[in-house]
Amino acid sequence: MSIVKNTVWLALVLLVQWGLLQDLPLTVYGNPYLYLWFFLWLPFGVTRIGLYAIAFGVGSVMDAFEQSGGAHTLACLTLVTVKPWVENALIGYRKSDDNEGVSHLALAPYLTTSAVLVLLHHMVLFTAENYGFGNPRLLFVRILISSLITLILLAITHALFSKKYAA
Repeated sequence: MSIVKNTVWLALVLLVQWGLLQDLPLTVYGNPYLYLWFFLWLPFGVTRIGLYAIAFGVGSVMDAFEQSGGAHTLACLTLVTVKPWVENALIGYRKSDDNEGVSHLALAPYLTTSAVLVLLHHMVLFTAENYGFGNPRLLFVRILISSLITLILLAITHALFSKKYAA
């Protein structure tokens, strides 16, 4: 997988995130974060340092646009830290030279893996944005609604771009 191809995909995902999805009036509590698809799309063979660099860059861009004080960077770094463990636990061990990612799975294992990673990302993101657990009910509602909306978008994106469903 080439760096240019990954960079183009990342730019497109961030443009869709900011051009179409950011601040949609879906609900006061829910905001879809489609940029998480990029992390799921990355192949299993990406090095840990590469994953951390990508997560730091993407999180920093999101923080700059959303002015969230590092919450997205923290959530993205947490996501890529646990991503290999979650993948190994839910879909089995993959070789480090494997050029496929979670996006090459069938819908059920893809959604299971995505749900765990999205919930973790959103828990870290919204806890950091809210500066803790001051209002746990609102925090829980934000995590739940945003996770559901994000998972629906990820399922649609998976159906559109996965090689499993290509004609």
